[in-house]
Amino acid sequence: MVVPSSHGGNINMLTKYALAAVIVLCLTVLGFTLLVGDSLCEFTVKERNIEFKVVLAYEPKK
Repeated sequence: MVVPSSHGGNINMLTKYALAAVIVLCLTVLGFTLLVGDSLCEFTVKERNIEFKVVLAYEPKK
């Protein structure tokens, strides 16, 4: 079912693009993790006054 919006586009097409963007983002994160998973303990991105920090907490295999 295609529902036209008030500005001439359609919601169904926007939903497809949003779903594609989420899938690409997830695949990118998964690929990055697989590439550097053994050495990834902390990841930090600093942009002006914003800092985004990810810390991986896990038990090492014995």
